[in-house]
Amino acid sequence: MSDTKNVMDVHKGDFVKIDGEICRVIEVDKKSGGGQFGSIVHIKYEVLSTGAHHDKRFNPADKVEVPEVQVVKCVFSYKDQDTFYFMDENTYEQYEINARALGKFGNFIKENDEVEVIVYEGNALSIVKPDKIKVKVEQTGDVSSGTDKSVWKPALIEGGIEIMVPGFIKTGDTIIIDTEKFEYIGRE
Repeated sequence: MSDTKNVMDVHKGDFVKIDGEICRVIEVDKKSGGGQFGSIVHIKYEVLSTGAHHDKRFNPADKVEVPEVQVVKCVFSYKDQDTFYFMDENTYEQYEINARALGKFGNFIKENDEVEVIVYEGNALSIVKPDKIKVKVEQTGDVSSGTDKSVWKPALIEGGIEIMVPGFIKTGDTIIIDTEKFEYIGRE
């Protein structure tokens, strides 16, 4: 059972159904047109079952389906090949999520981490990912030219992902990264 709502009432973080898929809204941009150009609502979203990011334009009068999803607090138990297993510690119910749905974020989930699992019609689709996380820099080199403040360099962070960081970041530093774009935000 799902409700509908006007696309103008959709906000970042909402769950909506787009093209038959359950999605989490990443960004909403509402533009009012002038003259011969009409207004549009541009929505960037993540398809929960695949982790893929898409965007779509809507007419402000359009309606979107709002699926009845549950967000269940769980603990990460283990990973077996391409499946992550989470358990609700209150009911001991276990949820399985395909690694594809978690994308790169799956590299940062550790045993016993508390997460919020998104459940639709009894099936776990994904988890609620925080906007940013703290990670350790496992390896980075020295800046070869310029000043430490103006040069960016590659760094390998925990989870085995390489990102660009400012020149003053050293191996062992704890940094904050954006979980949507996997970009450096700041240093702790």
